[in-house]
Amino acid sequence: MAQNTAPIFTQTPDIQFARMIATANTDHTMATGVSHSLFVAGASGSYVNKIRFKPSGSTAATVVRVFINNGGDTTTATNNVLYGEISLPAITTSNTLAQNDFEIPMNIALPANYRLFSTTATALGGGLDITTIGGDY
Repeated sequence: MAQNTAPIFTQTPDIQFARMIATANTDHTMATGVSHSLFVAGASGSYVNKIRFKPSGSTAATVVRVFINNGGDTTTATNNVLYGEISLPAITTSNTLAQNDFEIPMNIALPANYRLFSTTATALGGGLDITTIGGDY
């Protein structure tokens, strides 16, 4: 069986972003409730370095969950897998104090047409700006 012995690098940078203002979704399979698309892999696959969450207003404490979807229907639980989650504290916006950034390191290659989604465990007031940083092969 032939093996790739040379390193592979992305050809085109790919930064995708979304604003999440959502109702609570406590489904750990993402098959029901509200979810937000964060990233869609390119036609030859993509590499995702990290996902950054930045509060865009005052928010309640919550858990943000990140799912990998195989390109199929998100309402079918077996098409989704919970990849990671991060706890975010309650945040009050300020004009004199910077808001914290929160990151989930990914460092994974995604096959063509795979997608990343996220959900929040509690309703957000002000929302989150979410940036996914990667590249397409």
